[in-house]
Amino acid sequence: MKITDVGTREKILEAATQEFMINGFADASMRKIAGRVGITATALYRHYKDKEAIFDAVVMPAVQAWEELCRTEEARQTGTARESGLDAMWGDSDQAGLIVELIYKNFKANKLLFCKSEGTKYEDYLHEVVTKVQTATLTFMKEIEDKGIVVNHVDEKEMHLLLSAQYAAMLEMVNHDFSYEEALHYCGTVNTFFKEGWRKFLGF
Repeated sequence: MKITDVGTREKILEAATQEFMINGFADASMRKIAGRVGITATALYRHYKDKEAIFDAVVMPAVQAWEELCRTEEARQTGTARESGLDAMWGDSDQAGLIVELIYKNFKANKLLFCKSEGTKYEDYLHEVVTKVQTATLTFMKEIEDKGIVVNHVDEKEMHLLLSAQYAAMLEMVNHDFSYEEALHYCGTVNTFFKEGWRKFLGF
C-alpha cells in the first residue's frame, strides 16, 4: 500500500468517526464521509467497500480491547481465587479501573461501539460481552463446586439479566460523556454495589 493511501485511510477513519458520532451508523452516509475527507464517493469506495466496512475499521480497536479484557480478567480473577482464596478475589478492586482505562484509551471507538452501532453486527455487542463473562463465571462456579465449596444454583437467565444490568450501568459513563475521573469513581461505585449482591446471590 502506498504511503499516500495510508494517509488517506487515516483521514477517512477520522472523518467517519465524526460522521458516525453525530449521526450514528444508520443515518451516516458514504457521501457525507467522502465530503468530510474532501474526496468523491467513488474515491471513497476504492478504499472501503461500504459503510459497514468503515465502521468495522473504526471500532475494531475497541472490540479487540474488550476481547482481550474478557480473556485476561477471567485468568486474573480466577488466578487470585486459586492462589489467595475467594475472599481475596471478592476483595479485588482492580476491575473497575481496568474497564475505565480500556474505554478511555479509545473513548470515541467505544462510544460508537456501544451507543451508535444500531444497524451493524455490533448492535448487540454488550450482550456478547455479558455472555462471555457469564460463561466464564459458570465455569469457575463448577470448578469450585467440584472442590466441595457450596455454590448456589442460579437460573442462567437471571444471571444474564443481572450481568447485563451491571455492564449497562458502567457504560452509562460513556453514554453521558463522563470525564475519566468521574468515570473511575462511578464505575467503582457500581462495582462495589454489584459485588456485594453477587457474593450473596452466588453463595460463595
